[in-house]
Amino acid sequence: MKVFLACCLMPIFVSPVLAFDSSTYPYASLTLGTPLTSVNKLSDTSGSLNTDFNPGYMAGLSAGVTFETTLGWNIERVRAEAEIGYRTNDLVKMRNTQGQTANMSGNITVTNFMLNGYLENTSLLASGVPINIFLTAGVGGAMASISSISYKSATLIKSANDTQLAYQGGLGAGYELTKRFTLDAAYKYLGTTPFNFSGVKAEYGSHNILLGVQYSFK
Repeated sequence: MKVFLACCLMPIFVSPVLAFDSSTYPYASLTLGTPLTSVNKLSDTSGSLNTDFNPGYMAGLSAGVTFETTLGWNIERVRAEAEIGYRTNDLVKMRNTQGQTANMSGNITVTNFMLNGYLENTSLLASGVPINIFLTAGVGGAMASISSISYKSATLIKSANDTQLAYQGGLGAGYELTKRFTLDAAYKYLGTTPFNFSGVKAEYGSHNILLGVQYSFK
């Protein structure tokens, strides 16, 4: 929880007067990856069902500002960014509370809009090697759209959509190919407050494996 709050609040409350030097520059990045999980439970007044989704795909764009800093605590760079992401998964199976399973069909897509903070270190892993490691956290909103969830041609949930609060956290590492281009690999978890699809509550949590490329304007 302390790391989450530090990542979110550091870009807001740390002023250049305190620690930032003159090396400040904007960047843009593209991210691709796979969301390993999606909605993990559907419930209404009649009961609940656990759900299994196939790994899907994810794409994201972000733009932000990097501040090289002397804050200490092994923090050498701080980033603040705005992000838009899109991810989709296909439903394959449901399980009831007795453990019985059934094959299902359906799809859920989630579009998220986030404000993220990053804490980076460029020398802790290997001095002299252009690798940075980072922690990240963010808050924002997520808009989910669910297709018709069906079982043996019977529609259980009609198509619906909802928007909820979203939060995420993660860690990763980047390799600086050139002064401007960086390749990175990351794990991020995206969660939301429960979606409500026409009276059906959907609990959402997405574990994501991501690869990205970042271009720094410096």
